[in-house]
Amino acid sequence: MVAVLPLLAAVAAATPAPPADDRALFAAFRGVCSNVRKLDAMQAAAKRGKWQAVEPSAHPNLQLLVEQGLKAAKRDEPDATYTGGQYRKMVGGRSLWMVLSRYRDSEGYWSNGCRIYHFEATAALPGDELTQLMGKSPSGTQPLPDDQVKYLWEPGWRSGHSVEISYIVGNDATSRKYGLKGQVLMSQAIGTPRR
Repeated sequence: MVAVLPLLAAVAAATPAPPADDRALFAAFRGVCSNVRKLDAMQAAAKRGKWQAVEPSAHPNLQLLVEQGLKAAKRDEPDATYTGGQYRKMVGGRSLWMVLSRYRDSEGYWSNGCRIYHFEATAALPGDELTQLMGKSPSGTQPLPDDQVKYLWEPGWRSGHSVEISYIVGNDATSRKYGLKGQVLMSQAIGTPRR
């Protein structure tokens, strides 16, 4: 075992650190989305992080995401309630858009989401870089259209929530309908009614 330690240290030293812009992107993501279990905590973190509140119409993709997503959700669960907000921030040379959401059905089951979109991204963040940024390997992956991959961490930074990171080319019908395009970083938490 002792002989393995220098080898592990050499491998870690040989792995380059993620670029500064990617570290900044991930810090912005974690700064708000690690609070995903509580909407008010996410909103407070967004304010501290100087995210600017915007209307969905601030970007055409954002508008499609919010309007089409809400329409589909209300069609499936007409008695549920939906709250949240949209934000914008420049981070590491990227124009980022964030959507915070809380869904609660008529029985009290709930789901919170924190999603950051970089619509202009032209390539996926490398998987080995995501492992470094998360501090652990993904717990799974899912295939996406156009030979892309969604990386999953369950749990995410702590128990009770998950993290998903993907790159979406945006050419398939579903992506076009919902405005999904570019780099997507998401944290989600679900819960049951209080008894």
